[in-house]
Amino acid sequence: MALPFREKLLMLMPPSRYYRRRIEQETRSGEPELAILADLMQRGGTAVDVGANQGFFAFALAGIANRVVAFEPNPDYAFFARWMLRGHAEVLNCALSDRPGRAAFYVPVRDDGLVLHLAGNLKQAHAQFAKTMQTFEVEVRTLDSFGLTDVRFIKVDVEGSEREVLDGARGTIARDRPAMVLELLSGTHEDPHGLTAAICQDFGYDAYVVQHGEKLPGLPTIASLGKNTTWGTPFESRNVLFLPR
Repeated sequence: MALPFREKLLMLMPPSRYYRRRIEQETRSGEPELAILADLMQRGGTAVDVGANQGFFAFALAGIANRVVAFEPNPDYAFFARWMLRGHAEVLNCALSDRPGRAAFYVPVRDDGLVLHLAGNLKQAHAQFAKTMQTFEVEVRTLDSFGLTDVRFIKVDVEGSEREVLDGARGTIARDRPAMVLELLSGTHEDPHGLTAAICQDFGYDAYVVQHGEKLPGLPTIASLGKNTTWGTPFESRNVLFLPR
């Protein structure tokens, strides 16, 4: 598997210029939490980006945390992020889940042949592309196994395996009580409301959906969607924000 030519060209840009532009775009198109990161976590400590892809979230976190550790199982995107984030974050080429091992990583392919690298996952979560998937084997670890300390923020965008990542980070979460942002509202979870309620109960957090810089109560906001995605709705976020009680 190889990066598209356009993304190879992006690696020629100065990282700060590329990431500033990318963060502005993502803030408007589904990641509004980027605009209020400084209000969501205490400065310093360690921030974790699970499913880093090209690394824009990790770059934003680097302006607040003392240390950023990013995880990306796709080796091409791990290479991209490691190159572009040099000096800003550590990039590890592995997947996170609730147990260690090896697993198949699935990358959907559109009918016209476009490889959807952004949607790579461990669960074949995008059923509409089930007949046209690229697969490769990846290392799987738990977040707890890395022994990270003073973790103040965790972002997880892993196309359907968000709960498993949390279950593999139970020790870290119980000890450090970080703020967390999980992509649960993009259609990869059948029941994001039930999943959000279970995370709140099991980990002792309250849930919110960020809208225009404000934190809306998570469970009633998710219920009001009437479906498992914010695509095609007035809501600007694909994520659910969890803050410790």
